[in-house]
Amino acid sequence: MRRLWLAAALAIAPSALAAPAPVDTVLVQPPMSAPAPAPLGHRIETRIPDATGLVRGLLGNITIRAPQDTAGVGDYRGARRLFVAGLFDSAAAEFQRFAVRNPRNLLVNDAIERVLLIRENREPGDEALLLYAHTLSLRESGAADSAAASARDGLARFPNARIRYHWQYLLAEMARELGDHPAAIRFALLVADSTSKSRLVPYGLKLAADEIVAMGDDPAKALRLYQALLERYPASPLAPPVRAQVLEIRKKLQL
Repeated sequence: MRRLWLAAALAIAPSALAAPAPVDTVLVQPPMSAPAPAPLGHRIETRIPDATGLVRGLLGNITIRAPQDTAGVGDYRGARRLFVAGLFDSAAAEFQRFAVRNPRNLLVNDAIERVLLIRENREPGDEALLLYAHTLSLRESGAADSAAASARDGLARFPNARIRYHWQYLLAEMARELGDHPAAIRFALLVADSTSKSRLVPYGLKLAADEIVAMGDDPAKALRLYQALLERYPASPLAPPVRAQVLEIRKKLQL
């Protein structure tokens, strides 16, 4: 029902949304080829009015564990190709249309996240966002080392860009996949810093806490991060599983 509400809300005001994710950070995204970014002179598009507040509300009402439907995957992949090519406004419009037409597809979460990602990180020339799109493409094509190098390059070249938190979170995820718990925690805590004001903060808190548990460190450290997430983001889609983790840790600490 909540996904149906999402589709209805989007249908009511389709022109209000502009060109993210998590969406949930554990979403599996289909690999795709990475076309070369189009020259800036060829990226002629009509800008869509800012509607970040509206999209935030839609994202907050996504049901992450809704039944999956594969209908519309081709449209989703087409929107991602536009994203990687640097046609961000067109990509946002296509992601929006995909969400309206396919509200039961689990990729709707990612589509809404991409809209937010684009809206919140537009800068003159879009150089940082173009590099981040390329970084994602490398990772999704299986080139993990190249993706990590691209993320580090982005952080070095654009240290003050808002997109830096997405690079840091991506590096945290890749470190986790390699079993490098200290590096995963370090990057996740950079994202989770209270001054970042990033939508990725709750995800950074959870990832850091999860890694503390995974490496067998003091569970009280993880508990503090989990509790910070619940206190600061009680409506986050991460809150229900984190509450269960908090109860489990508290039981162990009382033994």
